[in-house]
Amino acid sequence: MSLGGSFTSREDRFRIEVRYEEQRKTICRDGKAIQDRRDMVSLIPTVLFRHDDMVFVNGSPEKQRWFIDQTLSMNYPLYIDDLRRYRKILKNRNQLLKDQKYDIIPVYNHHLAEAGLSLQRRRSEVLRSFNDVFSQEFRYIADLPEDLTLEYQESWTGCETTEAVLACLEKNQYRERALRTTTSGPHRDKFLFRYGSRDFLSLASTGQIRLVSLILRVAQAKFFLKETGRKPLLLLDDVLLELDPLRRERFVSRLPPAEQRLFTFLPGNSLQDYRTDETMVYTIADGRFQRE
Repeated sequence: MSLGGSFTSREDRFRIEVRYEEQRKTICRDGKAIQDRRDMVSLIPTVLFRHDDMVFVNGSPEKQRWFIDQTLSMNYPLYIDDLRRYRKILKNRNQLLKDQKYDIIPVYNHHLAEAGLSLQRRRSEVLRSFNDVFSQEFRYIADLPEDLTLEYQESWTGCETTEAVLACLEKNQYRERALRTTTSGPHRDKFLFRYGSRDFLSLASTGQIRLVSLILRVAQAKFFLKETGRKPLLLLDDVLLELDPLRRERFVSRLPPAEQRLFTFLPGNSLQDYRTDETMVYTIADGRFQRE
């Protein structure tokens, strides 16, 4: 089974195909398998709005880190290499803790500190710029009296040098030996949504959390456009239904220029508010696309 499509940009024209064979997925460009998915990030930059994005607001720290890392990877593809390097070092260090090979760990401490500080600095630097975009979008779409910002809470708090991180790791060594895992580092970073001076989640309704998850994606798309000068592809998977008319109108009006916008709607939803002279509408029935 396969699904494919042709893509045209100002620089290039190519065909992407996703193949499923023997429960394995392969992504191909012009018939040739893409070996590294990092190449897809810069090839077709895409922002996907979906219902599950709420976990970026009220989910685990891991889910929030995933969103921040995705935002960074879209704008700075080399960040993916830094992230992979850190994860590889972390995996090896954790294995040494499990195997109780404590004499080798100091070597990995240096590698972990250097790779981790690189991620920490990049996250901190980018989040400051991202917050400028995010706060502005929240202010307009949510129409609430105070600003909402993302606060970065580093696991290595106050550690800005390799030596400081090494001291932190040494301090935690006996606890890590007992738990047999690395207890500090960028893989333990947290992010807090700060509404004015208060924790947003302590006072937000489910509807407000959903709205913020959509605003995060608007900010992600606008931040990408601002940093790279490229228009992303926007995919909006049935995310407008639960917004009240005013915020729905404001949300749609704040979507940035895009290569293309694709909306999905359930049967019976009105499309009139989203049509333009260039809008094409397709319906899906019995597994087939049909243009109206």
